[in-house]
Amino acid sequence: MIRSLFTGVSGVKAHQTKLDVVGNNIANVNTTGFKKSTVAFQDLLSQLERGAMGGDGNRGGVNPKQVGLGVRVGAIETIHSQGFVSHTGVRTDMAIQGEGYYIVKAGTDQYYTRAGNFTLDKEGNLVMSGNGYRVQGNEVTSIGGVDTWGAELTDINIPLGQKFEPKATALMGYRCNLDARAPIYDEEDPDPSSTYVTESSIYDNLGTEHKVNTTWRKIADNTWSWNLSLGEEDSDITVTGGSGEISFGTDGKIVPPEENPKVTIGFSAVGMDDSEIELDFAGKAFDKDEIDGVTQFGSAFTTKPYFQDGYKMGTMNDFYVTGNGKIVGSYDNGQIKSLYNLPLAMFSNSHGLSKIGNTCFDVSANSGTLSVENAMEGGAGSISGGALEASNVDMTDEFTHMILAQRGYQSNARVITTSDSVLEEAINLKR
Repeated sequence: MIRSLFTGVSGVKAHQTKLDVVGNNIANVNTTGFKKSTVAFQDLLSQLERGAMGGDGNRGGVNPKQVGLGVRVGAIETIHSQGFVSHTGVRTDMAIQGEGYYIVKAGTDQYYTRAGNFTLDKEGNLVMSGNGYRVQGNEVTSIGGVDTWGAELTDINIPLGQKFEPKATALMGYRCNLDARAPIYDEEDPDPSSTYVTESSIYDNLGTEHKVNTTWRKIADNTWSWNLSLGEEDSDITVTGGSGEISFGTDGKIVPPEENPKVTIGFSAVGMDDSEIELDFAGKAFDKDEIDGVTQFGSAFTTKPYFQDGYKMGTMNDFYVTGNGKIVGSYDNGQIKSLYNLPLAMFSNSHGLSKIGNTCFDVSANSGTLSVENAMEGGAGSISGGALEASNVDMTDEFTHMILAQRGYQSNARVITTSDSVLEEAINLKR
C-alpha cells in the first residue's frame, strides 16, 4: 500500500510536468518562430521479487517477478519542425523555409533564432523586435561587378539615404527595325521618309543627363548611315566619331561589324571628363543574336536605344532580401547593390539546442558542431522576405495531449486516494 502511494505520487508529478509543457506550447501558439516541446515518460524503477529461472528436464523456465515503482519524465524534447509561413509585406520581416537559424548577438553573447520579426533601430542596425539583439551577416564587397564576402560576421546596418555614385555611359545598345520599304536618300531631292531621328539619353561622369539624337538614312539597298549628335542644349560639346554605316543581308539581319564603333563626347568643354561610348548595333555586347539588334524588315520604323549603362547619383530608399540571403539596397536611380549576405547557422543536432528565452537558442553540450552556411547551400534553407514563420504549435495536438495529461493526472490521484482508503482499512483491523 505504501508502495502504491509513492507510485501514484510519481505519476501525478510526471503528468503535472506534461501539463506544464502543454500549457507553455499553447501560450506560445502565436509566438513568431516558436518551437513546441513534447514530454517522454520512462518507468522509474522495478522491484525484483523473484528472479527468472531457466527450465530443466522436469519443468519449463519462469520469468522474473517484478513490481514497478512509478514513472518519471525521461525527456522534454524541442520539436524543430517547420512552422507556417505567412506574408506580411514588411520589408524587415524574414522567414526561413528549411533548415537553419539566424545568428544574433546580445553584447558579446551569440544566440540563434528562427524568429525573423526584425526591425531597424535608430542607427539603422537590423535587430530583433522586442529585445534589440543584433542580426549578424557578412558585409558584401563588389569587385568588378562580382559580389564577394568573407567569413567574418558583423552587425547588419542598412544605410537608408546612402548615396550611390553616378556612372558615365560607356555602352549603348540598339534594338530596333529600319523600314526596308523606305526609299534611298537623295541629297539633291531628300525624301523625308528615308530619314528617321530618335532621341535617347546618356550620362556624364557626374551623373548629368544629356539628350542624344540618332539619325538614320537609307543610302543604298541594305545599307544605312547613322549619325549621333547631342541636343541643342549641349551645342558647346563636340562629338568625335559620331557617324558611320551599317549593312544588312538579304534576310534583313545586320552584318555584324568586326568591331563596335566608339564615339567620344567632349564633356571636358563644360568641366567634366570626356566619355567614350561604345555603340552596339548587333547585340554582341549583350550575348544576343542579330535578331535582337538592329534589323531591316518591311515593317514600321522602331529604332531606339534599348540599353545604356550610365546613371545619375542615387539615394537608397528601400531594401529587400533574396531567397539566397542577400540583403539588397534599392536606389532611386534604378540601381541595386548587394549590402550583406545573411548566413544561417546549422547544427548536427539542432534538437540539442537550449532554449534561453526571447525565442532564442544557445548551444549545449549535445547540440553538435556549428557550421555557418549561405542560404540555399550546404543543406541550409531559403529566406523569404516580407514574411514570417509562425509557431509550429498545433492546437488540435495540444488539446489532445492536455486531455491525456488530465486523465493521467486524475488516474494517478485516484491511485493515491484508493491506497489511502485501503491503508485506512488495514489500520481499522486493530479495532
